[in-house]
Amino acid sequence: MKIYTSAHGYFTISAGRMSSRNVIFNFCKRNIILLLCCCLSLSSCSYYYSDTGYEAKQLRVSENAQSDSAVLSIIQPYKSALDGEMNLIVGEMGVELKRAKPESTLGNFICDVILKEGQLYADEQIDFAVYNYGGIRQEFINAGPITKGKIFELLPFENFGAIVTLDGNSTAKLIQKIIDEGGWPVSGIKITVKNNVAENVLINNVPFDTNKNYTVIMNDYMANGGDKMDFLFGQKINILGITIRDMVLNYISRENGEGRKLYAKIEGRITYAE
Repeated sequence: MKIYTSAHGYFTISAGRMSSRNVIFNFCKRNIILLLCCCLSLSSCSYYYSDTGYEAKQLRVSENAQSDSAVLSIIQPYKSALDGEMNLIVGEMGVELKRAKPESTLGNFICDVILKEGQLYADEQIDFAVYNYGGIRQEFINAGPITKGKIFELLPFENFGAIVTLDGNSTAKLIQKIIDEGGWPVSGIKITVKNNVAENVLINNVPFDTNKNYTVIMNDYMANGGDKMDFLFGQKINILGITIRDMVLNYISRENGEGRKLYAKIEGRITYAE
């Protein structure tokens, strides 16, 4: 019997006859084992890091802070593109609009717009609109040309339009919430207040009926219980596929395309009885 050796092992030839199948099997088996060992060795390699120290200091940001030219060179192309978009004139205000309580021209304008625009996305008739006062982030909009950037300042949040179906009891709670807040922007509804409760309510010029359901458009923050509106939990909510801001921008652009200026006025939507 002769014995042949190799770098990876050996095989045998017996009495002038070699079993080629055994040779191949042993050779492959040993190479596979070697390959697996190499893979396991590589996979077990891990890197460990440990802190050797740190340094911190406070940098005060003020008007006297020096500009970093390297940073400015990075953001400048993006800033230029964004400024060009935000400075785009989208329409024109025919009068100055102001934010105030219990009713204001700016609040009326926003609610009128979302009531009209929301109807384009709704499968049912929307009865009235309401908007939380804190969601309007500008005190006024000047008469004259209005830019896209100004609408972003007015409505900076990514709130989507939401249509909520309310039973009579929940609608009454919403009306009381509007009163308790000193007056929130509304459209399609008129509320007369006496002794901090609703004395008279008209929805689309029809007296409020506690036995009816009403559909109300607002932003999704409110619809999901924001601003302490947890009484809306469990109500049917339809989140629209458009933000409040885009509703307003679409409306302004469409009016501008027709050559119309934008107006709003005080109409006695929330009044107080003596």
